[in-house]
Amino acid sequence: MYYQLIIKDYIKSHPDIDMKIMLSTGNPNDVNIYLDNNPKEMKFFLLDIEFPNSKIRGIDLATKIRKNDLNAKIVFITTHEELMPMIFERKVEPLDYITKEKGINNIKRKIYTDLDITVERLVRPQNKRLKEFNFRIGSKQYNFDIDKINYFESLENTTNVFLHAINQNIEFPDTLKAISNKVPYFYRAHKSLLINPDNIQSINKQERKIYFKDGSSCDISRRRLVDFSREHPDLIER
Repeated sequence: MYYQLIIKDYIKSHPDIDMKIMLSTGNPNDVNIYLDNNPKEMKFFLLDIEFPNSKIRGIDLATKIRKNDLNAKIVFITTHEELMPMIFERKVEPLDYITKEKGINNIKRKIYTDLDITVERLVRPQNKRLKEFNFRIGSKQYNFDIDKINYFESLENTTNVFLHAINQNIEFPDTLKAISNKVPYFYRAHKSLLINPDNIQSINKQERKIYFKDGSSCDISRRRLVDFSREHPDLIER
């Protein structure tokens, strides 16, 4: 598909940005399956409004995407300009609407511009790494070196979280959701675990365990293991 080649060329020309194509397909059912299994993973979507021989339309996929992720960037590329009013009715708020009739060069230029906007709004803010993680216990504030944190663990039936660091564990009131907003580059390894990927030594697929550089470990769920293995194959024990 030519559009896939355009995006691949963009990725090659921006080696400093962590981007990859997660799915390229002409079958909308594949998109539905991926969305169900990875509701928050994909951020940029290039969709046709209609698919040949399918009752599922691109506008239906866009509606589902928008329900899952308010920040996702959706771009429509199509010949069906008469369907534009439906986009506004569904309130999917696309980033762009590209018409095929204007030619390949125009399409490439617009996709590049849309990817630039996506990077500026979504990728670069996430790449801003904190040096310290701040939290409170009572009236006292603590500043903790982010590089020494292996993972955060939520405690069942409480509103407290454990900070697991090198040679140190600290309990304080917070939620993983709030912490994830502060350190979006940390990885949700389990519903109760948020890990620092920079401190991972290896991952054992059989045990479904993450081993950190200081020798400590934690569990990882089966579904998250599949996702993480695909994104970081170098960390999987052979």
